[in-house]
Amino acid sequence: MISNTILLTGLPRAGTTLSCHILNSCPNTLALHEPLRPVDFNPSAGIHDALEYIAQFAASTREQVLNEGKALSQQKDGAVPENPVAANAIQNGLRPMDVSLDFIDVSARNLNPQFNLIIKHNALFTALLPELAAAFPVFAVVRNPLAVLASWNLVDLPINKGHIPAAEQFDNALKNQLANTADVLDRQLIILEWFCERYCRYLSGRWLRYEEFVSTPLSLINTLELPAPEEHPPIRNSKNSGYDVMLMEKLYARLNTKGNAVWQIYSRDQVDALMDSIRRSA
Repeated sequence: MISNTILLTGLPRAGTTLSCHILNSCPNTLALHEPLRPVDFNPSAGIHDALEYIAQFAASTREQVLNEGKALSQQKDGAVPENPVAANAIQNGLRPMDVSLDFIDVSARNLNPQFNLIIKHNALFTALLPELAAAFPVFAVVRNPLAVLASWNLVDLPINKGHIPAAEQFDNALKNQLANTADVLDRQLIILEWFCERYCRYLSGRWLRYEEFVSTPLSLINTLELPAPEEHPPIRNSKNSGYDVMLMEKLYARLNTKGNAVWQIYSRDQVDALMDSIRRSA
């Protein structure tokens, strides 16, 4: 294990970027949102080549932070935001990404040579399990699957069309299964199950639940055994119930007919309860 470096993965749109935003409030800690470019990886070279690339990136990032006071990350206005997606939809009715890859200034963070470095990638890091978890501490952010599916249907990202390029890059079986599945929602359900199956198999006991850390941010910090910030991070309201009821009814019906691993992470009662809350608020 590489000391003082933690990797975060998780379901897309489950709060992984928010988790980085919260963790950046911790002393002597730097959390980066998707600083690696999947196109820089060569799947034909094998997973161990990818692990070496990540380790080298972590080492070079540490040097750059300490010597130049900067680090590469997806960012908005020079910082890792709470949400990488724009608040408002564009012409196609979908919300676009609102971040770009650039260096952020961390010179004022007072990071010492033993600072905690957290690097977050969703599909890329999940595709590199289980080998990645043998080289680094890895944790997965999870969220009620009904809310996840709803978010996937509102963003201008490949997942909206039922594709996950960084995962398909390393997992040919997943790529072929998606290519042979015509229905978009069926593809999304395949992807959801793919993520959950890998978290059940390789990261059991290392799940970070969105519903818990939005209401109790210190639970996230304590689980990763990071130093607590001087001021407690603000409590946020869960956005699980803020979706259109007609869309949710459709997703709910289809979700209930699919999956195995997804129901090991969230129970049917939890999904039912979310659907009931959406109906009540409609």
